[in-house]
Amino acid sequence: MVENTHYIAKNIILCIMLVETLLKEVEIMDGAYISAFNILQDMSRNDIEVYHYCDAATFGVPPHRHDFYELYCLLSDSYTYHVEDNQYELHPGTLILVPPGETHWPELQGPPRDIERIVLWLNPEFISSLSIFLPKTLGAMGSNLQDEHLIVPEEKTYHVILNLLYSLLYEKNRADADSQYLCHLILSQLLIHISRVLNQRTKPQEDPGTRYGEIMKVHEYINAHYRESLSVSDLAQRFFLDKNTMTRQFKRIIGMTPGDYIRRKRLENARELIRQGYSIQHAGYSSGFSDYSAFFRAFRQYYGMSPGDLVGRSKASRRQQSEQESEE
Repeated sequence: MVENTHYIAKNIILCIMLVETLLKEVEIMDGAYISAFNILQDMSRNDIEVYHYCDAATFGVPPHRHDFYELYCLLSDSYTYHVEDNQYELHPGTLILVPPGETHWPELQGPPRDIERIVLWLNPEFISSLSIFLPKTLGAMGSNLQDEHLIVPEEKTYHVILNLLYSLLYEKNRADADSQYLCHLILSQLLIHISRVLNQRTKPQEDPGTRYGEIMKVHEYINAHYRESLSVSDLAQRFFLDKNTMTRQFKRIIGMTPGDYIRRKRLENARELIRQGYSIQHAGYSSGFSDYSAFFRAFRQYYGMSPGDLVGRSKASRRQQSEQESEE
């Protein structure tokens, strides 16, 4: 047991040294790793995606929402950025972190022009998996994001964060056998630095680790049973927890309330079933929705389109893929 612990610790140290070496090798250069604008605004990976844009596409972005986290790092210009009912003055040296399901959009003045920025997308399921290693970091992030989305680090910290973002871009473009592993290590460092900035802004009144084990059991139970009839009251009774305390701690650790998490799991499952070709009714009922009208409203509110719209897009995508395969 002791030997295994030493072996794990040794490997963690080696990984950290490797990431630090990589950071020294990556130079921040104008125009490095420029990406074509992702028009679909939808993740294709199940962990992280990072883009370096330098175009005028920002001027055409309407209010929208995602089912993933979005970290927005502006590198040139300055303008107002809206998240739900809040608005922030964004400029180089500041960042915006938007949680899943929150409506956001940029507000720009003047003629269209190229805006340079780095955009990082984070899959919530993947972020939840990191909570095993970074419980306090992610718990503090989830709590602080309820108050304000703007991240204003000190200059030195900002350059550390920027270096980490460029390191993610470097690994994205390198794309060798070790890149995914390194990306996850780099992301862990990035989240820690962001959490530090948020903690300096406002210190949580409760330690999110006080009930961490109990909340993670609730989290695991939801993942296994969200397709069934399940309510927050049922969860509190099953795990012998006060409903309000459980809700508050769950939100601090996972980043959303148990009810919101159950709804998101059901919607994500329904969306995947629809993409696979199942009927809308089957997707809704199989994912835990007992009422079709409630499913329809929740789907439209969360994804900004109806289930029928997704059916049309999925059919068009499968048809296009089939045509490409036949041409090959």
